[in-house]
Amino acid sequence: MALIKFRGKPLSGYNILIIAFATFGSITYGYCSAIIGSTLGQPSFLHYFGLDTASNAAALTGAINGLFQGGGLIGTLSFGAVADKFGRCKAMFLASLIAIIGGGLQAGSVHLAMYLVARFLTGLAIGGLVMLVPLWQSEVAPPHARGLLVGLHGVSILVGYSSSAWVGFGFYFVNADGAQWRPPLAIQCLPPLILACGVYFIPESPRWLIDNDQHERAEAVLQRIYRDPSDPDNHAAKAEFAQIRAQVELERHLPSSWASLFTVPHYRKRALIGFTTLLAGQLTGTSVINNYGPSLYAALGHGASASLALSAGWLTEGLVCNAINAVLLDYVGRKWLMVTGLIGCAISLLGVSIMVALYGGTTNKGGNSAGVFFLYLHLTFYATCMDASTYVYGSEIWPTHLRGKGFAISCAGLFVGSLTLLEAAPTAFETIGWRFYLIMMAFTIICAIIFALFFPETKGMTLEEISALFDDEVAIEASSDTKTLSITSEKEKVKTEA
Repeated sequence: MALIKFRGKPLSGYNILIIAFATFGSITYGYCSAIIGSTLGQPSFLHYFGLDTASNAAALTGAINGLFQGGGLIGTLSFGAVADKFGRCKAMFLASLIAIIGGGLQAGSVHLAMYLVARFLTGLAIGGLVMLVPLWQSEVAPPHARGLLVGLHGVSILVGYSSSAWVGFGFYFVNADGAQWRPPLAIQCLPPLILACGVYFIPESPRWLIDNDQHERAEAVLQRIYRDPSDPDNHAAKAEFAQIRAQVELERHLPSSWASLFTVPHYRKRALIGFTTLLAGQLTGTSVINNYGPSLYAALGHGASASLALSAGWLTEGLVCNAINAVLLDYVGRKWLMVTGLIGCAISLLGVSIMVALYGGTTNKGGNSAGVFFLYLHLTFYATCMDASTYVYGSEIWPTHLRGKGFAISCAGLFVGSLTLLEAAPTAFETIGWRFYLIMMAFTIICAIIFALFFPETKGMTLEEISALFDDEVAIEASSDTKTLSITSEKEKVKTEA
C-alpha cells in the first residue's frame, strides 16, 4: 500500500487501514454510551417505561446510566486479563459479540427491568472495547505517529457519539406508534457486527505474539507495518523487532500478577497515573453533559426538539475537535496538552454555573444562549486537548507483559468517574442545581495540578523506551530514526524531549 509522510517519516497505508478498521470498536463505545442521551430525550421512551410520571424517575434514570457504567467497569477489568491470556484480537471479537446481544435486547425491551439488564450487558461489552482498541492500536503504531493513530480511537468515539445524537434527533420526528426509540437502539448492533466479522483479518499485536513465543508471526507483522520501498532491507522493522524481543525477554521473569500492579513501586506509579488520567477526563463533567444534554438545554429554556438538536450539534463539534487532538499529540506532546484542556474545562464549568444560576428557568435569551456557549466551549477544550490524549497516554505507559491488565486499571478510572457522576447527576441537579458544576470544576482544577506536577512526557518514544521513565530496565534503546540500536545500561533513563 502507499506510503505517506508524517513528521518527515514514512507511515504505511496498511498501518492506517488496520488501525482505522479497529475503530469500529471505538464507534461502538461512542454510540452505545451516547444513545441514552437522545433516548432519555424521547417522550415516547419516558412514557413507555413510566418515567414521565414515576415519583422516583430521577433514581431510575440514574440507575439506567449507573448500571451501564458499572458493567463497563467490570468489562474493562475482565477483558484486560482476557487480552493478555488469549490475545487482543480474540478479546475484541468476544466483546463485539456481547455488544451485539446487549444492543438487541435493549431495542426489544418490554419492561424497564429488561432494559436495565440489557444496558448492563452492553456496558460490559463496551468496557472491554474502549480498553482493547487503543491497547491494540498502541502496539501496532510506529512511535512517531502513535499519537495520531491511537488518537483515531478518540475521533471514532465521537463518530459514535454524534451518530447516535443525529439518529435520535431524526427519529424524534418519526411517527411509529410510540416505538420510535427502538430503531436507534437497534442500530448500535451494526458497528460491533462489522468488527466481529473482520477482526480476524487484522494482525495480532506483535508485542503479544513475541510475549507468547510466536516470533515469526510477530516479525512478519512488523515487516508489513514498516514496509518502505526506500528501505528494501526494512531496517525499521528489524530494529523494532529486536527491541521488543529483548525487552520481552528482560520482562519475562518480572512480576505480572494483578497484585504486582499495586505492590511493585514502578508499577504502582503507573497504576496511579493511568487511573488518574482516565478518571480526570470524566471528572470534567463531559459525560454528564453528554448523557443529560437534552435536560441541561431544557433547563436553559429550550424545547424537546431544540434540545436534541443542540446535543447533536455539541457532539458533532466534538468530532472535529478530536481530529485536531489526534494531530496535536505528536507535535505538542501529551502532558501539557492535557493540562491546557483541564484548565479550559474548569473555566467553562464556571461560566456554565454562573449562567444557570442567573438565568436558568428564565426567558432571558442572552443568558440562556451564554449558558449554551459555555457548554460548547467546555467540549472544545475537552475534545481538542483531553479526549484522545487520555487513551493514548493511559495505554502507552505500560510494559508489554502488563499492558492488558495495566490499561484495564487505567480505563477503570474512566468508569469509576462516569459511574459516580452519572449516578449522582439527576439527584444533584434536582437538589443543588448549578452548584454541581462547581463541584466538577473543583475536581478538574485538582487534576490539572496533579498532571502538571507528576506526569512525565512520552511523546516520540517507543513503548519500550517509555519504561525507562518509570525506572524500568531497558534492554535496547532505538535511535530517533528507529533504524539503529544501542544497548543501554541497567535503569538508564531515556531522555525526554524538552
